[in-house]
Parts: sequence; structure tokens; C-alpha cells
Amino acid sequence: MTWRTYAVLGASSLAAITLTNCGQKPAPAELIPVTESGRAGSLADAVTMRVTRVETRSFSDRVLATGRLVTREEAAVASELGGFRVQSVLVDEGDWVEAGQPLVRLDDTLLQAQIDQAAAQLEQQRINARFRQSQWERVEGLQSTGALSVEAIEQRRMEAEAARASVAVAEAALQEMKLRQKRLTVRAPVTGRVLSRNVRPGEISGVGGASPWFRIALDGLVELDAELQEAVVASIKPGEAAEVVLPSGQSVMGKVRYVSPRVDESTGLGRARISLPYDAALRPGGFGEAAFTAVAREAVTVPASAVRYEAGGPLLMVVGDDNLVKRVPVKLGERLKDFVELLEGPPPGSLVLAIGAAFVLDGDPVNPVESDDPPAPASGPEQGER
Repeated sequence: MTWRTYAVLGASSLAAITLTNCGQKPAPAELIPVTESGRAGSLADAVTMRVTRVETRSFSDRVLATGRLVTREEAAVASELGGFRVQSVLVDEGDWVEAGQPLVRLDDTLLQAQIDQAAAQLEQQRINARFRQSQWERVEGLQSTGALSVEAIEQRRMEAEAARASVAVAEAALQEMKLRQKRLTVRAPVTGRVLSRNVRPGEISGVGGASPWFRIALDGLVELDAELQEAVVASIKPGEAAEVVLPSGQSVMGKVRYVSPRVDESTGLGRARISLPYDAALRPGGFGEAAFTAVAREAVTVPASAVRYEAGGPLLMVVGDDNLVKRVPVKLGERLKDFVELLEGPPPGSLVLAIGAAFVLDGDPVNPVESDDPPAPASGPEQGER
């Protein structure tokens, strides 16, 4: 006989003695279940406990990355002309400007005098051109008469053409000066927000190595330059949604605009640019954290409250068809809110204790309740029954 048989006989004898003392017949031994732990228990005395099922749910991996806020496109503005004094500065750092809006005006007093002089020279060239043209027209028909030599006539023609060319040169010089006069008003090349200003009234404009007077964020747009681990760079795709959280707690939704094709050799990190909608709270140079949601995947899950942790690792208390619980070791994966992924464990559809797994032993009988209602109290003997 096995140890189970001895346990059944022992339990039957004890029950028979008890019932005999009460004047009742003993219960048949086959109606009294014996647990795997060697203890005999009645299903009528089973504790009512809430159970849940192992189910397949959709999991979405979330990848976190940190980075700095940067301008999407930045325009540098400076004077194209050197040697002119700054007369006035019309905008300041943080201002919103439109394309073509005046930013700085330079003093044009000296240039205006040069323009007047060039205009006078142009008029002088025009008068000379009219005179040379009239001389050529007077001798143009005398070629066949012999009154003037062919050489003299040809010289008059060349003098008239040279005078017209001198007028064109003077006109070009005057036009160039007027164009420079227009450039003395420095205008915004793009629409956006002024990020920095580096000019003051009274300064002398310079070209070449001089630093830009203004830096303007195109359309005021700011992006997050996020750093990603090499292992997850390939999982991030352009156009994918991303949530950016600022240090203030503000959350901004954006999209991945660009993923770098290379990984930094020194840090082992890749980069991704997340475009964000215009918001005055987004300041270049600030810090942000991005959360990327990868493609959803199917995973076997159970409520996290159903997992029991022991020294040997996590386990579930599985309820069998005989309403007896059984310890089943599991291997856990990622957690999604109130659920945890099962990498190894009972198959989908299995019943497990939803709560209170620490209060039962392997082989204990339970009365499973699968509804969302609170479990009914355990049933006991009626009043007066012994």
C-alpha cells in the first residue's frame, strides 16, 4: 500500500471514531479527499477564493531615451556690409519676427553722399553721350561725298559708342550703391523666434569672421535630439509617435523625423530627432525624455497580484479540475500596468488564484470564484449540527 492509502485509512478511522461517539454512521472513506501534502480535507470545508485565468494580451514595448532640445532649423543673420555704424536695433532676444521684417538699421549718411556723387557723374556721362551721338549722326551720310575721310567718320562712330558704354557703367555704379543702401537695413530672412542677439547701437559692422548678430529658429520649431542605445536604434522608425516629457512635467506628443545612420564610436549611442509642435515652453538647450512605443506584440499574461514570490523564485497557484491548488514555478517577463508577462508557466486558459496565493499550501482544496464580485464567505456546518 502507498502512503496515500495509509493516509485515507487513518483519516477514515479517525472520522469513524468521532462519528461513533456522536451516535452517527461514519462517512465512506472515498468521499474524503486527501491532499498531496498528506492532509485529509473535505471539499465542503474549502475556502472560497477568487481566481483568474492566464490570458494572451497585447504588449507594447516602450523605449525610453533622453536628450536635449534643439532648433530644427536655425538662421544666422549679420550685415553684408562692413564699415557702417549701427544706427538702431529694432528687435530683441525672444521676439517673434516675420520674414522681411527690419532687424537693424545702419547709418547711410556717407553712402547717401556717394550716391549723390554717382548720380551727378551719370548725368554727366549721359550729356557726353548725347553730344557724341549728334556728332556721329552729322557725318554718318558723308561717306560717299569725300568730305571726310573714312577714318574720321569711323572715329566719330566709335566715340558715340564709347559714350553710351560710359553711361551704362555709370548707371551700374549708381544701381550698386542704391542696392547697398537697401542692405543697410538688415532684415529677417525667415519667420521665427529670435534665439540670440549680439549687436548694439553704435557698433561698426564687419564682415568675414564677425559673429552673427542674430540667430532665428525657423518657424520657432524645436526638436528633441534623443540618444538611444545601440540595441534599440533599429526598432525606431521615422514617422513613429513619441511622447516627450519636460522637467516641468509637461508632456508633448511628437513624431520621429530622423534616425541617425551611424552610432557614436565613443559612447555607443545612436541619435534620433523628434519633431515637436510649436510651443513657447520648448526652449533650445533644455532637457527632455522621450518614450517610444514599438509595435504591439502578443504575450501570455496574468495579474501581477497572482504571482507568489519565494526563495526559489516566482510561482503561481494553479487550480486544477479537482479544485485543488498546485504550485507551478514561472519565469516572468515585462510588466504592463497591472499585468505581468509569463515567459514560462501554465498555458493560456489555466485557472490561478488571483489573490491570497500566500495563504494556501500545495494541494489545498479551494472553492474558486471567477466573477468580479467579492467571494462569498466559506460555508460551515449549520447551527445545531455536530
